[in-house]
Amino acid sequence: MDISPGKRPVRSVGRRLAEFGVVCLVLTCAPLIWLVASGAEIGTGAGRAAFAVATFGPTLAAFVMWVRYRERHPGPRVRWSPGWPVAAVVLGAAAPFLAGLVSSGGDLAAIDAHSRAAIASAGGLAGALAFTLLAGPVSEEFGWRGYVQPWLRLRHGRLVTVLALGAMWGAWHVPLFLVPGTGQHELGLLTPGALIYFLEILPVTYLILFVSEQLRGGVPAAILLHAAWNLAGELVPKAGVPGQLIELGVVVGLALAVAGAAAVRGGGTAPAAPAAEPAAPVSPAAEPAAPARTS
Repeated sequence: MDISPGKRPVRSVGRRLAEFGVVCLVLTCAPLIWLVASGAEIGTGAGRAAFAVATFGPTLAAFVMWVRYRERHPGPRVRWSPGWPVAAVVLGAAAPFLAGLVSSGGDLAAIDAHSRAAIASAGGLAGALAFTLLAGPVSEEFGWRGYVQPWLRLRHGRLVTVLALGAMWGAWHVPLFLVPGTGQHELGLLTPGALIYFLEILPVTYLILFVSEQLRGGVPAAILLHAAWNLAGELVPKAGVPGQLIELGVVVGLALAVAGAAAVRGGGTAPAAPAAEPAAPVSPAAEPAAPARTS
Protein backbone atom coordinates (compact mmCIF):
# COMPACT_ATOMS: atom_id res chain seq x y z
CA MET A 1 0.00 0.00 0.00
CA ASP A 2 1.55 3.24 -1.08
CA ILE A 3 1.61 6.14 1.40
CA SER A 4 4.81 7.79 0.18
CA PRO A 5 4.93 11.55 -0.47
CA GLY A 6 2.99 12.67 -3.49
CA LYS A 7 0.87 9.53 -3.56
CA ARG A 8 -2.79 9.11 -2.67
CA PRO A 9 -3.40 9.01 1.13
CA VAL A 10 -4.55 5.78 2.75
CA ARG A 11 -8.32 5.81 3.18
CA SER A 12 -10.28 3.98 5.83
CA VAL A 13 -11.34 0.40 5.29
CA GLY A 14 -14.97 1.50 5.47
CA ARG A 15 -14.44 4.09 2.75
CA ARG A 16 -12.75 1.57 0.46
CA LEU A 17 -15.52 -0.98 0.90
CA ALA A 18 -18.24 1.62 0.47
CA GLU A 19 -16.71 2.74 -2.83
CA PHE A 20 -16.42 -0.87 -3.98
CA GLY A 21 -20.03 -1.50 -2.95
CA VAL A 22 -21.39 1.43 -4.95
CA VAL A 23 -19.45 0.45 -8.08
CA CYS A 24 -20.47 -3.19 -7.74
CA LEU A 25 -24.11 -2.25 -7.17
CA VAL A 26 -24.22 -0.09 -10.30
CA LEU A 27 -22.44 -2.64 -12.49
CA THR A 28 -24.72 -5.43 -11.30
CA CYS A 29 -28.11 -3.80 -10.91
CA ALA A 30 -28.18 -1.51 -13.96
CA PRO A 31 -28.01 -4.40 -16.48
CA LEU A 32 -30.46 -6.48 -14.43
CA ILE A 33 -32.97 -3.64 -14.29
CA TRP A 34 -32.72 -3.31 -18.07
CA LEU A 35 -33.20 -7.07 -18.45
CA VAL A 36 -36.36 -7.13 -16.33
CA ALA A 37 -37.79 -3.95 -17.88
CA SER A 38 -37.13 -5.00 -21.46
CA GLY A 39 -38.12 -8.62 -21.06
CA ALA A 40 -34.92 -9.72 -22.83
CA GLU A 41 -33.85 -13.32 -22.32
CA ILE A 42 -30.54 -13.89 -20.53
CA GLY A 43 -29.48 -16.61 -22.95
CA THR A 44 -29.59 -14.71 -26.24
CA GLY A 45 -28.27 -11.53 -27.87
CA ALA A 46 -28.24 -8.32 -25.88
CA GLY A 47 -29.81 -10.08 -22.91
CA ARG A 48 -26.85 -12.43 -22.66
CA ALA A 49 -24.37 -9.53 -22.83
CA ALA A 50 -26.24 -7.55 -20.17
CA PHE A 51 -26.44 -10.58 -17.89
CA ALA A 52 -22.72 -11.23 -18.33
CA VAL A 53 -21.88 -7.68 -17.23
CA ALA A 54 -24.17 -8.05 -14.22
CA THR A 55 -22.66 -11.33 -13.08
CA PHE A 56 -19.15 -9.93 -13.48
CA GLY A 57 -20.07 -6.99 -11.22
CA PRO A 58 -17.78 -7.91 -8.28
CA THR A 59 -14.73 -8.65 -10.42
CA LEU A 60 -15.27 -5.55 -12.58
CA ALA A 61 -15.70 -3.43 -9.44
CA ALA A 62 -12.37 -4.71 -8.10
CA PHE A 63 -10.74 -3.79 -11.42
CA VAL A 64 -12.25 -0.28 -11.24
CA MET A 65 -10.84 0.15 -7.73
CA TRP A 66 -7.41 -0.99 -8.89
CA VAL A 67 -7.46 1.46 -11.80
CA ARG A 68 -8.51 4.24 -9.44
CA TYR A 69 -5.85 3.66 -6.76
CA ARG A 70 -3.19 1.48 -8.44
CA GLU A 71 -2.21 -0.27 -5.22
CA ARG A 72 -1.59 -3.88 -4.27
CA HIS A 73 -4.35 -5.40 -2.18
CA PRO A 74 -3.45 -5.75 1.52
CA GLY A 75 -3.86 -9.53 1.71
CA PRO A 76 -1.15 -12.21 1.80
CA ARG A 77 0.60 -13.20 -1.40
CA VAL A 78 -0.30 -16.55 -2.96
CA ARG A 79 1.97 -19.40 -1.90
CA TRP A 80 1.93 -22.04 -4.61
CA SER A 81 1.75 -25.57 -3.22
CA PRO A 82 -0.13 -28.82 -3.93
CA GLY A 83 -2.05 -28.56 -0.67
CA TRP A 84 -4.55 -25.80 -1.29
CA PRO A 85 -5.76 -26.98 -4.74
CA VAL A 86 -6.63 -30.39 -3.27
CA ALA A 87 -8.28 -28.81 -0.23
CA ALA A 88 -10.25 -26.39 -2.40
CA VAL A 89 -11.63 -29.14 -4.65
CA VAL A 90 -12.49 -31.50 -1.78
CA LEU A 91 -14.07 -28.83 0.42
CA GLY A 92 -15.97 -27.37 -2.52
CA ALA A 93 -17.34 -30.59 -3.99
CA ALA A 94 -17.98 -32.61 -0.82
CA ALA A 95 -21.30 -31.13 0.31
CA PRO A 96 -23.08 -31.06 -3.09
CA PHE A 97 -21.78 -34.54 -3.95
CA LEU A 98 -22.78 -36.12 -0.64
CA ALA A 99 -26.17 -34.41 -0.72
CA GLY A 100 -26.82 -35.77 -4.18
CA LEU A 101 -25.56 -39.21 -3.25
CA VAL A 102 -27.86 -39.44 -0.24
CA SER A 103 -30.80 -37.86 -2.09
CA SER A 104 -30.53 -40.44 -4.87
CA GLY A 105 -30.34 -43.31 -2.42
CA GLY A 106 -26.83 -44.11 -3.54
CA ASP A 107 -28.00 -44.82 -7.09
CA LEU A 108 -24.73 -44.30 -8.97
CA ALA A 109 -26.37 -45.11 -12.30
CA ALA A 110 -28.85 -42.26 -11.80
CA ILE A 111 -26.02 -39.91 -10.84
CA ASP A 112 -24.06 -40.93 -13.93
CA ALA A 113 -27.07 -40.35 -16.20
CA HIS A 114 -27.73 -36.93 -14.63
CA SER A 115 -24.06 -35.94 -15.02
CA ARG A 116 -23.96 -36.97 -18.66
CA ALA A 117 -27.12 -34.99 -19.39
CA ALA A 118 -25.77 -31.90 -17.62
CA ILE A 119 -22.47 -32.06 -19.53
CA ALA A 120 -24.28 -32.55 -22.85
CA SER A 121 -26.53 -29.55 -22.19
CA ALA A 122 -23.42 -27.40 -21.67
CA GLY A 123 -22.00 -28.43 -25.03
CA GLY A 124 -19.63 -31.08 -23.74
CA LEU A 125 -17.05 -31.36 -20.97
CA ALA A 126 -15.03 -28.34 -22.14
CA GLY A 127 -18.16 -26.19 -22.23
CA ALA A 128 -19.22 -27.36 -18.77
CA LEU A 129 -15.80 -26.58 -17.29
CA ALA A 130 -15.59 -23.18 -18.99
CA PHE A 131 -19.08 -22.18 -17.87
CA THR A 132 -18.40 -23.42 -14.33
CA LEU A 133 -15.23 -21.34 -14.07
CA LEU A 134 -16.64 -18.14 -15.55
CA ALA A 135 -20.19 -18.10 -14.16
CA GLY A 136 -19.53 -17.35 -10.52
CA PRO A 137 -15.90 -18.15 -9.68
CA VAL A 138 -14.05 -15.84 -12.10
CA SER A 139 -16.90 -13.34 -12.36
CA GLU A 140 -17.09 -12.85 -8.59
CA GLU A 141 -14.00 -13.96 -6.68
CA PHE A 142 -11.59 -11.20 -7.74
CA GLY A 143 -14.08 -8.90 -6.04
CA TRP A 144 -15.13 -10.85 -2.95
CA ARG A 145 -11.91 -12.65 -2.06
CA GLY A 146 -9.47 -10.51 -4.05
CA TYR A 147 -10.69 -7.15 -2.77
CA VAL A 148 -13.32 -7.19 -0.01
CA GLN A 149 -11.87 -9.98 2.13
CA PRO A 150 -8.32 -8.56 2.43
CA TRP A 151 -9.63 -5.11 3.35
CA LEU A 152 -11.96 -6.56 5.99
CA ARG A 153 -9.10 -8.56 7.46
CA LEU A 154 -7.07 -5.39 8.03
CA ARG A 155 -9.51 -4.44 10.78
CA HIS A 156 -11.45 -7.56 11.75
CA GLY A 157 -11.00 -11.13 12.88
CA ARG A 158 -12.15 -14.13 10.89
CA LEU A 159 -15.61 -14.36 12.43
CA VAL A 160 -16.56 -10.75 11.70
CA THR A 161 -15.03 -11.04 8.23
CA VAL A 162 -17.10 -14.15 7.44
CA LEU A 163 -20.30 -12.55 8.73
CA ALA A 164 -19.76 -9.26 6.90
CA LEU A 165 -18.56 -10.79 3.63
CA GLY A 166 -21.24 -13.49 3.77
CA ALA A 167 -23.91 -10.83 4.20
CA MET A 168 -22.56 -8.82 1.26
CA TRP A 169 -22.27 -11.93 -0.92
CA GLY A 170 -25.80 -13.01 -0.07
CA ALA A 171 -27.26 -9.54 -0.65
CA TRP A 172 -25.56 -9.37 -4.04
CA HIS A 173 -27.44 -12.51 -5.12
CA VAL A 174 -30.89 -11.15 -4.19
CA PRO A 175 -31.50 -9.32 -7.53
CA LEU A 176 -30.82 -12.57 -9.40
CA PHE A 177 -33.99 -14.02 -7.85
CA LEU A 178 -35.97 -11.41 -9.79
CA VAL A 179 -34.52 -12.21 -13.22
CA PRO A 180 -36.35 -14.93 -15.21
CA GLY A 181 -34.06 -17.65 -16.47
CA THR A 182 -31.68 -17.75 -13.50
CA GLY A 183 -31.40 -20.66 -11.11
CA GLN A 184 -32.27 -18.29 -8.29
CA HIS A 185 -35.50 -17.22 -10.01
CA GLU A 186 -36.44 -20.87 -10.45
CA LEU A 187 -35.81 -21.43 -6.74
CA GLY A 188 -37.98 -18.45 -5.72
CA LEU A 189 -37.03 -15.74 -3.24
CA LEU A 190 -39.60 -16.30 -0.47
CA THR A 191 -39.24 -20.07 -0.25
CA PRO A 192 -37.59 -22.56 2.11
CA GLY A 193 -35.11 -23.35 -0.65
CA ALA A 194 -34.02 -19.71 -0.82
CA LEU A 195 -33.58 -19.61 2.96
CA ILE A 196 -31.29 -22.64 2.82
CA TYR A 197 -29.47 -21.10 -0.14
CA PHE A 198 -28.63 -18.00 1.91
CA LEU A 199 -27.74 -19.99 5.04
CA GLU A 200 -25.19 -22.00 3.06
CA ILE A 201 -23.33 -18.83 2.11
CA LEU A 202 -21.80 -18.35 5.58
CA PRO A 203 -20.06 -21.74 5.91
CA VAL A 204 -18.95 -21.57 2.28
CA THR A 205 -17.55 -18.09 2.97
CA TYR A 206 -15.51 -19.53 5.84
CA LEU A 207 -14.20 -22.43 3.76
CA ILE A 208 -13.09 -20.04 1.03
CA LEU A 209 -11.42 -17.83 3.66
CA PHE A 210 -9.57 -20.90 4.90
CA VAL A 211 -8.16 -21.97 1.53
CA SER A 212 -7.48 -18.45 0.27
CA GLU A 213 -5.93 -16.95 3.41
CA GLN A 214 -4.84 -19.66 5.83
CA LEU A 215 -3.59 -22.04 3.14
CA ARG A 216 -2.35 -19.01 1.16
CA GLY A 217 -4.13 -20.01 -2.05
CA GLY A 218 -5.50 -16.50 -2.63
CA VAL A 219 -7.99 -15.82 -5.40
CA PRO A 220 -7.00 -18.95 -7.38
CA ALA A 221 -8.02 -21.13 -4.41
CA ALA A 222 -11.28 -19.20 -4.03
CA ILE A 223 -12.06 -19.70 -7.72
CA LEU A 224 -11.24 -23.41 -7.49
CA LEU A 225 -13.43 -24.04 -4.43
CA HIS A 226 -16.31 -22.00 -5.87
CA ALA A 227 -16.03 -23.86 -9.18
CA ALA A 228 -15.92 -27.27 -7.47
CA TRP A 229 -19.09 -26.38 -5.51
CA ASN A 230 -20.94 -25.23 -8.62
CA LEU A 231 -19.81 -28.13 -10.82
CA ALA A 232 -20.65 -30.79 -8.24
CA GLY A 233 -24.04 -29.16 -7.71
CA GLU A 234 -24.76 -29.36 -11.43
CA LEU A 235 -23.49 -32.89 -12.00
CA VAL A 236 -25.11 -34.55 -8.99
CA PRO A 237 -28.91 -34.31 -8.56
CA LYS A 238 -30.44 -33.07 -5.32
CA ALA A 239 -34.00 -33.86 -4.26
CA GLY A 240 -35.36 -30.36 -3.60
CA VAL A 241 -35.42 -29.01 -0.05
CA PRO A 242 -34.46 -32.33 1.61
CA GLY A 243 -31.35 -32.45 -0.56
CA GLN A 244 -30.56 -28.83 0.25
CA LEU A 245 -30.86 -29.57 3.97
CA ILE A 246 -28.40 -32.44 3.65
CA GLU A 247 -26.03 -30.15 1.74
CA LEU A 248 -26.37 -27.46 4.42
CA GLY A 249 -25.64 -29.96 7.18
CA VAL A 250 -22.56 -31.26 5.42
CA VAL A 251 -21.09 -27.83 4.63
CA VAL A 252 -21.71 -26.60 8.19
CA GLY A 253 -20.01 -29.74 9.51
CA LEU A 254 -17.05 -29.17 7.18
CA ALA A 255 -16.71 -25.54 8.24
CA LEU A 256 -16.78 -26.48 11.94
CA ALA A 257 -14.26 -29.27 11.42
CA VAL A 258 -11.89 -27.00 9.51
CA ALA A 259 -12.26 -24.23 12.10
CA GLY A 260 -11.55 -26.71 14.90
CA ALA A 261 -8.49 -28.09 13.15
CA ALA A 262 -7.21 -24.57 12.49
CA ALA A 263 -7.70 -23.66 16.16
CA VAL A 264 -5.79 -26.74 17.31
CA ARG A 265 -2.93 -25.81 14.99
CA GLY A 266 -2.83 -22.30 16.42
CA GLY A 267 -5.10 -20.37 14.06
CA GLY A 268 -3.26 -20.90 10.76
CA THR A 269 -1.48 -18.21 8.86
CA ALA A 270 -2.25 -14.57 9.56
CA PRO A 271 -2.72 -12.16 6.67
CA ALA A 272 0.62 -10.85 5.47
CA ALA A 273 1.19 -7.16 6.01
CA PRO A 274 1.41 -4.98 2.92
CA ALA A 275 4.89 -4.39 1.55
CA ALA A 276 6.75 -1.67 3.42
CA GLU A 277 6.70 1.79 1.91
CA PRO A 278 8.71 4.93 2.73
CA ALA A 279 7.28 6.64 5.77
CA ALA A 280 5.28 9.79 5.22
CA PRO A 281 3.34 12.16 7.47
CA VAL A 282 -0.26 11.11 7.78
CA SER A 283 -2.51 13.73 6.25
CA PRO A 284 -5.73 14.80 8.01
CA ALA A 285 -7.72 12.79 5.48
CA ALA A 286 -5.75 9.63 6.14
CA GLU A 287 -6.21 7.09 8.88
CA PRO A 288 -3.44 4.89 10.28
CA ALA A 289 -3.90 1.26 9.34
CA ALA A 290 -4.93 -0.96 12.22
CA PRO A 291 -2.94 -4.14 12.83
CA ALA A 292 -4.45 -7.27 11.30
CA ARG A 293 -6.17 -9.54 13.77
CA THR A 294 -6.05 -13.29 13.51
CA SER A 295 -8.92 -14.25 15.78
